[in-house]
Amino acid sequence: MPAANEEQHQVWKSLKPTSAYAVRELSSAFESEDSTPDDLIDAYLFAKRQLSQSMQALLLSQLPSECPEFAELRARIEAEMKNRYADRIPERFLKVPYGSRVHELLFMILLQALGKPVDSDRLRVVTGDKTHSERRARELRELGFNVTTSEKDSSQFYTLVDLEIDYAKVPELISKVIHKSNALGQAERDRLTAKLSE
Repeated sequence: MPAANEEQHQVWKSLKPTSAYAVRELSSAFESEDSTPDDLIDAYLFAKRQLSQSMQALLLSQLPSECPEFAELRARIEAEMKNRYADRIPERFLKVPYGSRVHELLFMILLQALGKPVDSDRLRVVTGDKTHSERRARELRELGFNVTTSEKDSSQFYTLVDLEIDYAKVPELISKVIHKSNALGQAERDRLTAKLSE
């Protein structure tokens, strides 16, 4: 499959030899009768680090540098925020959270498999095996994206069912932005939050 991101494809190519070496070293450690437990653990950790980096680059090489669908959905949510609350809530709080590059990358992986479950382990690859990728995926659901979860054989899966938005999530999103503001006291946060239900 041709690379969608040539820069990451070059990173993958540069990391591939070291990863292959790490796998061979791990295999040798398992096959050797002289390997100590420390030898095995060290070989495993070396392979794990190398494979984490190279597989991350390989996955990123298959994703475009930008995702217009992600930007469009976020713009629709922000428009809904302003349409509902511009007369009651200061504009600086009518901003859509969860717009990091990690959120965008996770959305792209789910979008590529639209309607099909994606293993959470695959999502971790995009962040180099950092487990917070699952939290970021759940935050996509908090935006109102139709992301469902399921389990099979003790593994968790995420599915982007469609590109519809649940706008019922909008008040909660604004409330989160308000409560994260360090510029407001608790009383003012509570006052603004109450306006969301007026």
